[in-house]
Amino acid sequence: MIEKTENTIKLSGRIDSTNAKQFEDELLAAVGENEENAVLDAQNLEYVSSAGLRVFLKLKKGIKGDVSVINVSPDVYDIFEVTGFTSLLNVKKALREFSVEGLEKVGTGGTADVYRIDEDKIIKVFKPGIRQEMIAKEGQAAKTAFVFGVPTAISYDTVKVGECLGVIYEMINADDILHHILNDPENADKYIDTFAKLIRKVHNIEIDSPDFIPIRDSRMQSIQASKGNDIISDEDLDKMYEIIASAPQANTFIHGDCHIGNVMMQANGELMFIDMGACGKGHPIFDMGSMYLVYKFFASNGFDFAARDMLQGLTKEQATHIWNRFIRTYLGSDDEEYIALAEEQIGAFVGSSIILAAIHIPGVFTKEAVKAMEKLALDYYDKGIKELCF
Repeated sequence: MIEKTENTIKLSGRIDSTNAKQFEDELLAAVGENEENAVLDAQNLEYVSSAGLRVFLKLKKGIKGDVSVINVSPDVYDIFEVTGFTSLLNVKKALREFSVEGLEKVGTGGTADVYRIDEDKIIKVFKPGIRQEMIAKEGQAAKTAFVFGVPTAISYDTVKVGECLGVIYEMINADDILHHILNDPENADKYIDTFAKLIRKVHNIEIDSPDFIPIRDSRMQSIQASKGNDIISDEDLDKMYEIIASAPQANTFIHGDCHIGNVMMQANGELMFIDMGACGKGHPIFDMGSMYLVYKFFASNGFDFAARDMLQGLTKEQATHIWNRFIRTYLGSDDEEYIALAEEQIGAFVGSSIILAAIHIPGVFTKEAVKAMEKLALDYYDKGIKELCF
């Protein structure tokens, strides 16, 4: 019934009244008296009766930390759920296997690729190294955002795709805005305007939920924690800290990775956000960075190597046009002085935020790109931090 490995205790067979006492003795001996947490792998557990459940409860009361039961089959999970044990223990279903072979890729990003399953569903396949906790957070954020009125797809299931994890989402006959522009370039401006107006609309939604962290505070903490690195001096990090701190506190919904590859347009014209793992709340300027970075900064400076996946074949001229159209529609203005100030401020916030990726993920950007991003922030700081203009 029990096999102890380095990190888990594997359960197998059936646990009922005939062997519950033996199971209890073996389990408590395997866990030990002073364990902080216990991880039980139930992949080969076929059945558990109420007598077996009482053993899990005794284990829960006897250790300091949590009891996790992982890789639980659907039938056994139903037993845990019906008896209320899913609220007492950390019970996780076994992930079913899923293949994307032959499916059309309809979107891509830094953390995942998106494939169409059928007219009603898509699957987002996360790249290797993305932790399951982050994926679970994304699903919860999507559900919470939906309740507050943010248009987003609701997740159905988490599955295994080879060595990666995937999440199946509701979707009806949809492509992302980027692919609409690529496939219908004559109507590019219509798609850009539709996207910009959606972003403006959701930036009027206030989120009051612990599932959404304050983006400003998170960035400030990250900057402080990054001191002593070999890329950016502590003095320059202090300047970037002051830039981020200049943003007023706000409960505005922030997508966190807001670009035209993360908004899907259905056949009926309805829009939905995907890729909700970085959601938070704060001033809208924190949501402008992804569009600025790719379609303004990389396109203008020739650093298209770092944005190749997101550009998906767009020329630098096309990318620049997307940004210029987007920012004017979002702000509702063609005033060049106002546009220039907004771009300068967005660039300063981008430079103060994205630089953290360069510190913590060596090689993600070239030295030239890092210096250019740093300059965006420091030039703005040296001129004097201004009140945000939008």
